[in-house]
Amino acid sequence: MYKIGVVGAGKIGSGIVKGLLEKKAFSKQDIILSDVSENILNPIKSEYGIEVSTNNRDVFSSSKIIILAVKPNLIAPVMDSIKDLNLKEKLIVSVAAGVPIKFIEEMTKETPVIRVMPNISLSIGFSPSCYSIGRYVTKENEEDFKKVFDNLGTVIKVDEEKMDAVTGLSGSGPAYVFSFLKALTLGGIKAGLPEETSKKLALDTLYGAVLMADKTGKAFDELINMVKTPGGTTEKGLIELEKHSFEKGVIEAVKKATERSKELGEVYGKC
Repeated sequence: MYKIGVVGAGKIGSGIVKGLLEKKAFSKQDIILSDVSENILNPIKSEYGIEVSTNNRDVFSSSKIIILAVKPNLIAPVMDSIKDLNLKEKLIVSVAAGVPIKFIEEMTKETPVIRVMPNISLSIGFSPSCYSIGRYVTKENEEDFKKVFDNLGTVIKVDEEKMDAVTGLSGSGPAYVFSFLKALTLGGIKAGLPEETSKKLALDTLYGAVLMADKTGKAFDELINMVKTPGGTTEKGLIELEKHSFEKGVIEAVKKATERSKELGEVYGKC
């Protein structure tokens, strides 16, 4: 019996495997991974030495914890393919955006289900993962879940109705941050810096700013005021960000991603 089975070897599924093994939280003998594509599975097997399969039933039948790391539109066909299996003694963890717990529960005959929204940073052990529990989840199930996802970053329990907003902020958030880093780097290049220097400065600046915000606990406006001075360079730059609706653009990005998560949920009968 494998401790963890992962269905789907995309960015999140393979990231979970990578994150857990690199943290040495689990051994390669503890994990099995499935995907329809051998071309995706074989390089992962070669790199990490885990068991792989192109048959999802192998994962469901042989694992204590099953992590569904497939796209939302694939949840129904995956669950339909194993509907004859008795999964009551197992735990299903779904990372599919927008898919409600109830939808999976109704397809699995009273199986414990946890819905979680991590992000791509789980592959390096730095993903915030918000989760909600289904009605059949026991305290032991929840502890087993935490033993896995505590090794992939931070874990926060939320009501399921908040999961769409979580998806819009932290689930999609890395892409917003990467977009900012790209723009900051391009700004440095246009100002005359070599590309590598500009990229290094952008990365270190963001990293230092995030650490400072986290460790000091100061309000963001207070931190901004610590950097800018009246008539100075920072104030001039901030005026340009405001002129081009930087803050509004980020807020709208989170809102639109949240709305899309809700739309996905409605497909599965979510009101």
